[in-house]
Amino acid sequence: MQEIFSITTLTVNQLIEKIDTGELGLPELQRPFIWKDSKVRDLFDSMVRGYPIGYLMLWECPTMDKKKSIGVGAHSYDSPKEVIIDGQQRLTSLYAVMKGKRIVNSKFEERFIVISYCPLRNKFEVGYQATKKDPEWIYNISDLFTTKNSFKFIGEFIHRLDEYRPCRGEILTDEEQEIIADHINAVVNLKEHTLPVFGIKSNAEEEDVSEIFVRVNSGGVSLKQNDFILTLLSLYWDEGRKEIEQFSKESTYPQKGKTTSFNQITAVSAQDVIRVVMAYAFDRARLKYGYKLLRGADFDKKGAVSEKLRIQRFNILTEKLPDVLDVNSWHEFIKAIMNAGYLSGDIILSENAVFYSYALYLIAKHRFHASYNENMHLTSLWFFYASLVSLYTGSFESTVESHLNIIKGFTTLDEYKNFILSRVNEKLTNDYFCITLVGSDGLAVSGRGNNAWNAYVASLNVLDAKILFSKSNLLVSKLFESGSDGNRKSLEKHHLFPKAYLKSLGYADSKINQMANYAFIDWKDNMDILDDAPSVYYPAVCAGKSKEDIWRMEEENALPHGWENMSYEDFLAERRKLMAEKIKLAFEKLKRNVEV
Repeated sequence: MQEIFSITTLTVNQLIEKIDTGELGLPELQRPFIWKDSKVRDLFDSMVRGYPIGYLMLWECPTMDKKKSIGVGAHSYDSPKEVIIDGQQRLTSLYAVMKGKRIVNSKFEERFIVISYCPLRNKFEVGYQATKKDPEWIYNISDLFTTKNSFKFIGEFIHRLDEYRPCRGEILTDEEQEIIADHINAVVNLKEHTLPVFGIKSNAEEEDVSEIFVRVNSGGVSLKQNDFILTLLSLYWDEGRKEIEQFSKESTYPQKGKTTSFNQITAVSAQDVIRVVMAYAFDRARLKYGYKLLRGADFDKKGAVSEKLRIQRFNILTEKLPDVLDVNSWHEFIKAIMNAGYLSGDIILSENAVFYSYALYLIAKHRFHASYNENMHLTSLWFFYASLVSLYTGSFESTVESHLNIIKGFTTLDEYKNFILSRVNEKLTNDYFCITLVGSDGLAVSGRGNNAWNAYVASLNVLDAKILFSKSNLLVSKLFESGSDGNRKSLEKHHLFPKAYLKSLGYADSKINQMANYAFIDWKDNMDILDDAPSVYYPAVCAGKSKEDIWRMEEENALPHGWENMSYEDFLAERRKLMAEKIKLAFEKLKRNVEV
C-alpha cells in the first residue's frame, strides 16, 4: 500500500520561514483568529518551560503551476507546497508574535497580539498598560523576535532597568543581570523549539485526511468539510473567500441605509454559500465536492487531479459566485419563502431547505429565465413542500443530487415547472393529508414543534387567518413582528385545554403538550386566560362576539365547532384533521399560483 503520510520534526523558525517564502500556506492570518490572547500567552509559557505544545498536520498540495499564495508580499514560491490542516491557531500565534504581524479578530478588525515578558520572574502576561510602563517588563516580545541584534537588545534593556532601580531605592545586581540575559536568550531561542509534524501526501483523499485527523486528535474532534473549503479558498482564491465571508457576515445584522444580505429568516455561513454554488453551478449536492473542486480533483475518480479541470471549474466558480452573492436575488428568494408563510426562522427547522431551495431559485432564474413572479411562486411551492415533508433532513444529499441530475437535462422553464409539480403532487396526495399528516409522522406528537406544526403555522399566514381569541382583527402574520418590549414577540403558544386543568385529570406532559392542543394567540390575551376547563373560559372569551364571528374564528384556527365541550381525546383527533385540512388548503393555494 502506498504511504500517504510521514512524521518528522520542524523548528518554529523553519515553519515561519516556510510561511514567509510561501511554501506553507497559513490562511488563518486572513481569517478571524479565535484564540484569546491569554491562550497565546500560555503557549509561550509552555514553550519556555519545555512543555509539549502539540503537533501540526500539513497536507501536501497537488503539483500545479497556477495556484495563488496568501498574503500581499512577494514569495519565493509561486504557490503553496503544503497547507496546514491542524494547528492553525498555534502556528498563527507563533507567526504573528514572532514576526510582529497583525491578525484579524472576530469583528474582522486587524490588530496585533501583544505578549509581555518579565525576564527576572520568567513570566509572560498579556500586554496591558501596567506592563507597558514597568521597566521590569518587555512590553511586546515581538520586538525581541524582530530585532536584528538580540545582544544589543538585552544590553539596552539591562541598562534601562539599572537606571530605573535607584528610583525605588534598589540596585540591579550582577546576578540579576545574568538571570535577565539568560532568560531573554531562552525566549529568543524559542525559534528553535521543535514541533512534531504529520505530513500528509498529496495523493491522500479528503476522507483519508479526515480519518487521520480524528485518530491523531486526542479530543476525537472531526475535521469538518468547511475546514477544508475555507482553508483551500484562502490559498487559491482569497478574493472569492472574502466576498463569501462578507456576505455571510452581513447576513447577521442590519446596516442602516445599505442593502445587504441581512434578513429575518436565516444567517448565512461560508459553508452554506459553498453548498448553494456547488448545486447551482455544478449540479452537486455533496459538500465534499467543494474541496474536490478547489484541489482540482476529479469528482468521480478517486485520487485523480487535473490542472486543466481545476482551471475550468474555477472559471465556472468565478462566473457563478456573483449570482449567488447578488443581494437582490437573495432578497427576492427570501420573499418567496415568506410568501410560503414562513415569516420567521423560528418555524424553519432545516437551514438546508433554505439554501438548496435558493440554488433551485437561481437555476430557474438564470438557466430557465423565469420571471420574478413565476420564480417566486415556484419557489414558494417547493419550499412549502420541502419543509413539510422534511426533504432536506437526514441522508438527503443523494436525493438532492438526483434532482439536480434530472434538472440539468432540461432546456425550458416548462420542463422545470413540470418537475416541481410532479414531485409535489407525487408526495402530497389526499392520503398524505388525511392519513400521514394526522398520524405519528405528522401532527400526532408532543413537543415544541415539528415540520408539520410549522407548516400549519405557515398555512395560517398563507390563508390570512386572524388571531385566535383576539379582540382585534389583526392577522396571525402580524404577531411575528417584535413586540414593543424589544425582544419578546407577541406570538405565543397557548394550551387550548389548559395544562393545569389536564394535570388535574391525570394527564402526563407528553399528552398535555400534543401539538393539536396548541394555538397561537396574542400574549396579552393569553395572560387573561385562566386554568379552567374550556367549557368555562371559552364562553367568557367569546362574550360580545356574534355567532358568525365565532364560527369564522373557529374555522380560521382549525377548531371543531363545539370543541369546548368535547372530551380531550376527541378534541385532539378532530383538531388534527382540521389542521391537516388547513395545510392542504394553503398548499393548494400555492399550487394554483404555479399552475396559472
